[in-house]
Amino acid sequence: MPATALKNKSPFILFLPFLLFYSLYVLHFHTDQMEGDEARYLQFAQNLLHGFYSPAYPNIDLINGPGYPMLLMPFVAVKAPLIFITLLNALLHYLSVVYLFKAIELLFNSFKTACIVALSWGCYFLAYQEMSCILTETFTLFLITTFSYQVIRIHKQETINYRYIILAGFTFGFLILTKVVFAYVLLPLLFVSIYFYFKDHTSIASKRLVYLFSTALLLLAPYLIYTWQLTGKVFYLSSESGKVLYWMTSLDENEYGDWNNNTFTANCHGKIFCNAPLIAANHAADITQVNSMQTVIEADSVFKALAIQHIKSNPVKYARNWFANIGRLLYGFPASYYFQSPSTLVRVYVNSLLLFASIFSLVILVINWKNLPLEIIVLTGFCLIYLGLSSLVSAYPRQFTVIVPALLCWITYAVKSTVRVEVKIEK
Repeated sequence: MPATALKNKSPFILFLPFLLFYSLYVLHFHTDQMEGDEARYLQFAQNLLHGFYSPAYPNIDLINGPGYPMLLMPFVAVKAPLIFITLLNALLHYLSVVYLFKAIELLFNSFKTACIVALSWGCYFLAYQEMSCILTETFTLFLITTFSYQVIRIHKQETINYRYIILAGFTFGFLILTKVVFAYVLLPLLFVSIYFYFKDHTSIASKRLVYLFSTALLLLAPYLIYTWQLTGKVFYLSSESGKVLYWMTSLDENEYGDWNNNTFTANCHGKIFCNAPLIAANHAADITQVNSMQTVIEADSVFKALAIQHIKSNPVKYARNWFANIGRLLYGFPASYYFQSPSTLVRVYVNSLLLFASIFSLVILVINWKNLPLEIIVLTGFCLIYLGLSSLVSAYPRQFTVIVPALLCWITYAVKSTVRVEVKIEK
């Protein structure tokens, strides 16, 4: 098909083959057997349909935000087959390809560049892993891609378009409700925006950002009020934060800060392999103390206290765990007392390209900081704050995967602004 004909096609039509491929992928790999966190998200959706989110004291459960359960509510309400939920994942992943294309095309006014980036993201198979599961990752990466496009669109306009700003704020707010760590990404972005707004009241750019981030905070406010009434704690987002910090601060020389559960079986695979006894030897006393608490809120506080105690007693070990955590975030290793699989190498090869591209791009962006368009500064800050926070607690590769679309926006800007490749074939 001629290039001009492709340009005239809607990206929703242009990338339809991805929707077909993703749907076939989901149909092949989906099972109705609940694994990991899947049952919990469905239960939260069921709770919402009955007019509450967390059970009352002392059975409080705030392990995750209500964003994804809200998405699941219609499916749970009509008792739809679970395959429909994962087919929705296929649709959301396809839409992420479309909106990344729209973001890059809007940023550079280049159909070719937008196609290359969108196709690269569409073929990034590491992001397929959770697509056939009832997990938050596919919805999260869709929200991040959509938000990236909205930020670029807002700042490409000369005037303030409140409808677009509110929509972007709603997307960011729903992202926080889905992955509560983004609340701590929102706060510094909001404070910096307010600072520049008071510094120059005539700046349209700073007004846009203040309105955008304030909208996101307003959307988050009802959940914060709800958790405050339930727990008595201000800005309380999740009862899991203490646990992920606790495991990250493990002091044993043979452990690297990877997450585990209260029965130490997170990395056990039936009768083939189980490292639970090795983990229990170092943590049984702590977990016994945690399990003696009446509520998960109290257990969360104990986890946090133990984690802080570990960091104070041996900050060097925490730093070493942090270094190992970067590896887990990007590549899925190292893990304590765990046999590695050769399949890990695939993640190493692919994500190393993204790592080097990110480092190169970051250097370029720092050098040219004063000349960067504001939308690139916002997306860079958004990515770096999120990745920095994720590196401080026990991480998994899926926490890196979801941010890749936003990374690709500023990587593309840096590369396209500095690198020019010409291929000449001479006889």
